[in-house]
Amino acid sequence: MGSGIAIDIRNCSKIFGTGTSAFTALDDVSVTIRENEFFTLLGPSGCGKTTLLRMIAGFGHPTSGAIELYGQDLSDLPPYKRPVNTVFQNYSLFPHMTVAENIGFGLEMLGKPKPEIAATVAEMLDLVRMTPMADRRTGQISGGQQQRVALARALAPKPKVLLLDEPLSALDFKLRKDMQIELKRLQAETGITFIFVTHDQEEALTMSDRIAVMNKGRILQIGGPRDIYDHPAERFVADFIGDTNFIEAEVLTVAGDSAEVRLPSGQTVSARHSDGAPGAGRATIAIRPEHAVLADDQGLMQGRIENIVYFGTDTHVHVTLDHGGQFVVRRQNSPDRTEAIAVGDAVGLTFPPGVGQVLKD
Repeated sequence: MGSGIAIDIRNCSKIFGTGTSAFTALDDVSVTIRENEFFTLLGPSGCGKTTLLRMIAGFGHPTSGAIELYGQDLSDLPPYKRPVNTVFQNYSLFPHMTVAENIGFGLEMLGKPKPEIAATVAEMLDLVRMTPMADRRTGQISGGQQQRVALARALAPKPKVLLLDEPLSALDFKLRKDMQIELKRLQAETGITFIFVTHDQEEALTMSDRIAVMNKGRILQIGGPRDIYDHPAERFVADFIGDTNFIEAEVLTVAGDSAEVRLPSGQTVSARHSDGAPGAGRATIAIRPEHAVLADDQGLMQGRIENIVYFGTDTHVHVTLDHGGQFVVRRQNSPDRTEAIAVGDAVGLTFPPGVGQVLKD
């Protein structure tokens, strides 16, 4: 445990079927997940994230590669012997039992003494703020409360790793937002490594210490939320996480992680450059809408306002560029913003050096 590594996944592949019907669900995946980390596997349906989670839990085995938990090879270890618990989309609570009985059920199956079970149940009820509901049956509580009970039941045996397979997907919007904060609090208070699976990029950005973005069985990029959002390495990552403007440009020079690029307008600007991105010639530049501002018609690029959409906290200004293509600028709304803009206005667009990202296509 001194290494600080909870899960070490090395060159894991998973192939379902054989011959012409074979399907590669995971393609040579390698990732290291740290102790006490909130780590998220993020990607669209069918990208392989749940397959990877199930292999950590022991509900499936890799076709090739290895998975280690705190240095122990998990290949021959059945699910019930792994110090891992899972919270699924369907909470699978026992409706005939009370909240407290549901939380203590797993401990009973492990043969724990009754005084220890009672103490642990009380501790878990307090942790998930469900003590007043202890004697209620689970059919008599709300969906959000059921989710808390499922979490408490999974945490009660004090696993080294907690796996969460889209556990918030059945909740309504406001409750889902509240539970995002609760999950992060629980992870911080327990110190348990959480591995969270979701297709919701906002969930990933809100809760995670690090995120692995997956597509078609591969991990495309791993990093902290800010790094993944501000500096996506590939077009898929930039497009999947948040709103992004894509500009076709020309890379002129590269020095370290910075590149000088020529925009379609002929103006040049510096942008971030990552390994694998084009070192010269045509390339795609990603620019987040909130990183650009409207300027006079002499900005880095010019265009005409096509649409203005008010979202309450901010306003999205859609611009048709003179050289072709669309660009969206996100402006924060505030009481002191006085400048007037209107559909049809000619405008310039500008953004600071270094906010654009040269992408691997």
